[in-house]
Amino acid sequence: MGHQISRRTLFRTASGLAAAGALGPALTACAGGTGAGTTSDKLTMTWWGSDERHAAYKKALATFQENNPKIKIEARYSGYDGYFDKFNTQVAGGSAPDLLQMDTALVAQYARKGILAPLDSYVGKSLDLTGFSKTLLAAGTVDGKLYGVPSGIGVNQLTVNRSGLEKLGLKFPDPEWTWADLKNISVDVYKKSGGKIYGTDDVGGGTLQAFEIFAREKGQQLFAAGGKKLGFTSDTLQEWWEYWAEMRKVNACPPPAITSAAHNDLTKNAVVIGKALFTFDTGVYGAGGSITSATLDFLPTPQGDFSGAREGNFVNGGVLLSATKASKRVADSVKIMSFFAQDPTAIKDMQLQRGIPPTEKARNLIKAGLDDTDKRNMAMADYISKRVAKATDALPAPQPPPQGADQVWDLLFQSNLAIAFGKATIKSQLGKFFDQAAGILSA
Repeated sequence: MGHQISRRTLFRTASGLAAAGALGPALTACAGGTGAGTTSDKLTMTWWGSDERHAAYKKALATFQENNPKIKIEARYSGYDGYFDKFNTQVAGGSAPDLLQMDTALVAQYARKGILAPLDSYVGKSLDLTGFSKTLLAAGTVDGKLYGVPSGIGVNQLTVNRSGLEKLGLKFPDPEWTWADLKNISVDVYKKSGGKIYGTDDVGGGTLQAFEIFAREKGQQLFAAGGKKLGFTSDTLQEWWEYWAEMRKVNACPPPAITSAAHNDLTKNAVVIGKALFTFDTGVYGAGGSITSATLDFLPTPQGDFSGAREGNFVNGGVLLSATKASKRVADSVKIMSFFAQDPTAIKDMQLQRGIPPTEKARNLIKAGLDDTDKRNMAMADYISKRVAKATDALPAPQPPPQGADQVWDLLFQSNLAIAFGKATIKSQLGKFFDQAAGILSA
């Protein structure tokens, strides 16, 4: 879930890269022109993910084909690494898949290039989106048209080593906590552990949507309308960096060497290596399960603790299913989208493999089969989504990020790291950040 595209998605699909290597020969065998621009009698569908996600998709699709024998599906799947490079090559060569799993961070770019098919004319007919909120559908909406059906509720929550907190004799925070509360309990963790464990990882570089939520609490979006410039002020970013500088100073979060090592490497995440108890990186627990043996729980991103603070959390759409515009099988692809959205068998087969299910009906269908951690994960996502829905002061959900968004996120991360290592002051780095971000977005 965030705009650091490769990082976010690799975390969500921890075993995805291994799967990509293992599936290489199979993908090569089926890569010949069977996509949108060809005359094959099969509908081609592609997605990325872990081995568990692959198995869930295939099981659900087998049921779909039993019920729809005239629609024959050729499945292609891999890890995230190289997924969109391959898709770009296929588009250029006229062999793009008919139906694909789409990244919410990229849907706007592909829609505006005319690569994806608008789906609005199918909604309420062959595309049943009953139970999907307008906020959720915004994740697949570009310039007022729907180009992707969200797979689930994506929320920005912290993953917490609950057993670690209990061992130190500390209470689990109330979900209505604030940034000040995060600082206080993080300091307590450091003191209670004798300086061996920090409270939280350092997200001054905006891991996932931490900074975006902070800006939204001040009524500011990450990107202005149109995506050609930033939507937040220098004062907001300065306050954010000052908060994390203070967190480092009081040992509430780890030193920069730990933060740097964890960038693009989930196995070195501060919670995973036992150096912190709170992480903003939801990849520690996702569709591939947990990569730590600790008992995990979940919390919303903290709320603003200043006068006039607004609800900063928002709901996004997990991953999307989109059809390619050049495909002659858009109508059949839409039937598959509707199947995954509403069919009880498909919902039960997918479980949490594409995020928290998008409708209350779907969540109720899978609840009984979840383990305790999955139940806590889904309950917190439900809690956050309901809180966002009730908020009267929340900004609209962010539009799909513009081209260059991933570069802006990396710039934010590297800027915070330069400050943390003492290579730049906050004020000097502010000027560099805004100048470089403006160049990226205007290109």
